[in-house]
Amino acid sequence: MTENAPHFMPTFADIVAYSDKMHALLDTAQKFALLNAPLLIQGETGTGKDLLAKACHQHSERRAHKFIAVNCAGLPSEDAESEMFGQAKGDKTSIGFFEYAEGGTVLLDGVAELSLPLQAKLLRFLTDGTFRRVGEEQEHYADVRVICTTQQSLQYAVQQGKFRDDLFHRLNVLTLDMPPLRERQPDIQPLTELFIRQISQKLAILPPQFTPELMAYLQHYPWPGNVRELYNALYRACSLAEHQQLTIQGLNLVENSAPLSMERQSFSLDLFAQKTLEQIMADYEQQVLSAFYKKYPSTRKLAQRLGVSHTAIANKLKAYGIGK
Repeated sequence: MTENAPHFMPTFADIVAYSDKMHALLDTAQKFALLNAPLLIQGETGTGKDLLAKACHQHSERRAHKFIAVNCAGLPSEDAESEMFGQAKGDKTSIGFFEYAEGGTVLLDGVAELSLPLQAKLLRFLTDGTFRRVGEEQEHYADVRVICTTQQSLQYAVQQGKFRDDLFHRLNVLTLDMPPLRERQPDIQPLTELFIRQISQKLAILPPQFTPELMAYLQHYPWPGNVRELYNALYRACSLAEHQQLTIQGLNLVENSAPLSMERQSFSLDLFAQKTLEQIMADYEQQVLSAFYKKYPSTRKLAQRLGVSHTAIANKLKAYGIGK
């Protein structure tokens, strides 16, 4: 779920952005939206990459034309090329989604899922807009803006031999990095209020209320599933609300879930995207402190439990916005 209602093409004004990171992101996105070069939007699952792509389309001069979203992982391998570029077979000719979106925007969601042969054909198309339908020698041209999204590091995929180096450098020019929800604390309450209104309309109920304790819980939860997980948790809680009151139990969130969990057997560098070691350690430290603070809500007790000074703990809690 994104931050917009179904069948609604959002603008930048529809994106919740009270945090500094989202303010900076939208400032850059509005400038990139006016250009025609390929745009790459990176971010963890559930951060709203598709929402940002739609807003970029709506802000561009292509807004009156089609916006086509394609799930790259869902393209059937045997028909993927004809889906993209069309096919000529005997007297029958079909067009692909690039040709269909003439004048508009094509969103390639999960571009890293494309096969290497398709990546080569995409690179050629991005270079000059030309392509050939499957079964034809004639060249065609389509005027579309291509936006790609990925939740994994393309640079890491290049190192693994799963993504073409030349395509990576073609895409890695205009890039936008969606911050995870755990780095958007000022956005959590307005997102919660927005989602409760949307969900209540869907369920045909009065909007439930929430306590300061529940909001504090939402703000300290690490949100491995990001904005999508917040929406889904609130949907469940609204469905179970009694006396128009949301409860923490109704959210049904897993206490020990964390996107940087070192206990996972399938530990993957893809989890860290383009982050530096300092950013990775800061993210994990914040999650650890958030979890411990729920059990040790006193800074002195928490400092004693973790074996550090009271001053050090107090400074870290303040820096991460944990507690009062």
